Amino acid sequence: MASSIKAFSTAAIAVLVLFNAGCARDAQSTAKSTPDLKPPAAASRAYEVPSPNGARSDEFYWLRDDTRKNQEMLDYLQAENAYADRILAHTKPLQDKIYNEIVARIKQDDASVPYRKSGYWYYYRFDTGKEYPIHARKRGSLDAPEQVMLDVNQMAEGQAFFQVSAVEVSPDGKLLAWAEDNVGRRQYTIRVKDLDSGRVFDDTITNAEPNIAWAADNRTLLYVAKDPVTLLGDKVHKHVLGTDAKSDPLVYEEKDKSYYTSVDTTKDEQFLVIFSQSTVAYQMQVARNDDPRLAFRPLIPRERDHKYDAAGQIYHLLLRKNRNQSRVGTA
Repeated sequence: MASSIKAFSTAAIAVLVLFNAGCARDAQSTAKSTPDLKPPAAASRAYEVPSPNGARSDEFYWLRDDTRKNQEMLDYLQAENAYADRILAHTKPLQDKIYNEIVARIKQDDASVPYRKSGYWYYYRFDTGKEYPIHARKRGSLDAPEQVMLDVNQMAEGQAFFQVSAVEVSPDGKLLAWAEDNVGRRQYTIRVKDLDSGRVFDDTITNAEPNIAWAADNRTLLYVAKDPVTLLGDKVHKHVLGTDAKSDPLVYEEKDKSYYTSVDTTKDEQFLVIFSQSTVAYQMQVARNDDPRLAFRPLIPRERDHKYDAAGQIYHLLLRKNRNQSRVGTA
């Protein structure tokens, strides 16, 4: 099976390379045969980008617009897209043929492997002809009636882009938190839903990473906020349902920008985790999930070339490290 997949992948890459090369040659030919078809030219404007290591010149810096509202930038982008569409118009039948062949090889009614948690079987599935997953569960048995938690197909209606990530059920199984993005910039909005009534809470957390961790009280959740400019997730906040997210307390801030930050719950659901990860080192900070203070403390201080993680085993943590030997510690 592995060799078949590898062969198929190699063949697919070869087809794409040949297709792109052919498109490039055809595009050059089209441009030469249509002298009035000229690519748009971005205006050049002097700009010095400040840096601790000295300023650098970037005459196209004006094209950056994190708000996506600069009309001049949007007009230039539309001109680029229009030029690409015109110069590659003759390849459209081949593009459609390749796309349809790729889609035909995808299992339309695929589903994840169900997993059991607190008396429910959880899974997601796809319906034939639909682009987005349906997150669902069954109580007690896989033969039980299905409860749809999120139908992303319905949620995505009317959206140019839509993605749902970090689907997390509260410890008592009554609430569902998820992160959604309708822009495509990975600045997620976190929402919460009552699974019995279907009511979506007014709580809205914006500009967040797709990471959510529930505390044991079923009212408090941790999330990672993003820097609005760099989009690096560097601040862990605590949100209590029914409160204003703008006032959410800061739990932890990652000062070293070479680290990525995420939050999670150990498999036994006894600990909340703040995980810091760089290329050469990891650090985990843990707190009992029933601790109202959520007092986090490092398992092992971060150190270059030291990577480790831990799995919860009923108020104990089994450490797995790339140094010395694994050991069991009490949290």
